[in-house]
Amino acid sequence: MVQPTPFDRLLEDVGKQANQDAAGAFARLDELHGKSLTADDVLKLGAFAVHLGCSALGRFVETEAFQRKLLEHPGIVSHILTRKSLWRGLAVVLRMAGRTVDADRAITEGVSTDAERARLEVLCAQTFAARSRFPEAAASLRLAEPLLKGLPPNEDILTQAALIATNLARAAESQLKPVLGLLDASTAALLAANTHQDWRRRHQALYHRGRGHLLSGEPSKALSVVQELMAMEDANNAGAMERFFTASLACRCQVLRGQKKVASAAFEAAQDYARRTNNDANVQKVLADLEANIARG
Repeated sequence: MVQPTPFDRLLEDVGKQANQDAAGAFARLDELHGKSLTADDVLKLGAFAVHLGCSALGRFVETEAFQRKLLEHPGIVSHILTRKSLWRGLAVVLRMAGRTVDADRAITEGVSTDAERARLEVLCAQTFAARSRFPEAAASLRLAEPLLKGLPPNEDILTQAALIATNLARAAESQLKPVLGLLDASTAALLAANTHQDWRRRHQALYHRGRGHLLSGEPSKALSVVQELMAMEDANNAGAMERFFTASLACRCQVLRGQKKVASAAFEAAQDYARRTNNDANVQKVLADLEANIARG
């Protein structure tokens, strides 16, 4: 039986402390550094420091400094794989800090294969999600996806990526229901507040109600809203702007239902209304998003 080294025992102790007192554990990184001797020690310490400093605490400046200190560790002078891992960890820290140019420089040092780039993007996604920066987490996962598809089945990052992605999916699902509940309640309240207002304000409120149904995965309910919107438009001689957004909602409904031909027809109607809005910037943005949705659908 292999006995744990003094470093391993200390790392286990600090790891336990981190569960109760992350800041206190972070303050002991230099103590861990003093016990680290081998490249394996440094590899473990780098991963622990990035997780603790970025995911748990958001202390990017101190984590960057510690990661750069590890890059000077005498135990990794000739250990290329450990050095590359540390550079990738540093790239994660710099991305979290919003220092894209510096992160790209770190990536050139730590990434030379698709597997390494996939590993970086998956770890970035995990770290962004831990800080509730979900759009950035999603962006990193989208960058990782095509890389993961192209890797041979024996790459260990595939197993790690599957585990991380599963955990992120579960976390997203657990947060989705209360958010959708709030969306449903807020759009209902919006409609109630606008019951006696100008028809355009009621139209806008009803449109948001339809969007809420779509986001909740209820295209049939959203289509019922489309019918209400169209009736409101006909009754009030609506202009191109209101009709454009109704057509866009109808298009999204049909994409979600898998009715691509019907969605394309709704998109053509939206294009026609868009031309009558004098190329409004917001309209053009929605139009581009609709076209992308149809292409994906």
